[in-house]
Amino acid sequence: MDNLKHLGLLATLILIATISSIAQEQKPEVIADYHRFDDISVVRLRPMKIAESATDRLSFGASFENRGSSIRPSNKADIHFVSLSDGWRYATDRSLILLIDGERLPLLTTHYEKESHKGLALESMIVELGYDTLVRIASAKKIEGRLGQREFEFPKGVLEGLQELARRMKQP
Repeated sequence: MDNLKHLGLLATLILIATISSIAQEQKPEVIADYHRFDDISVVRLRPMKIAESATDRLSFGASFENRGSSIRPSNKADIHFVSLSDGWRYATDRSLILLIDGERLPLLTTHYEKESHKGLALESMIVELGYDTLVRIASAKKIEGRLGQREFEFPKGVLEGLQELARRMKQP
């Protein structure tokens, strides 16, 4: 992400979607927004639940941005993980490994934020990816992952959403 001040905006959008999402079957939704006061256009995959237990929920989203009011092709994107739980799950271990159709892809978390929200721990992690890596992930038949100690599998809707996001990165 070009500007760290936009992380707060993305975290807020992700928080709202994470807390308000209650649907069992998640449909991917890729949305383009223009933030006129910052002169930034953002295309994002709305966060989708990828893991849940009685004490926590892990959601996934993705986005790319550019300066100006029109969407232009981009060579990089961010993927976002947001955890809402009863305690800090990723404060010390944010290692991320994806298995793309069984092939290991270690990734580095480039940004981490945590805050308390209504007595719950809200943690957000962002990983910057190049276009080719995003396409590799989006083209997979099956993606399994481990973030910290939490294992998950991307539902079909996440893969469909990533495919649409990758398409818009080259053909806005």
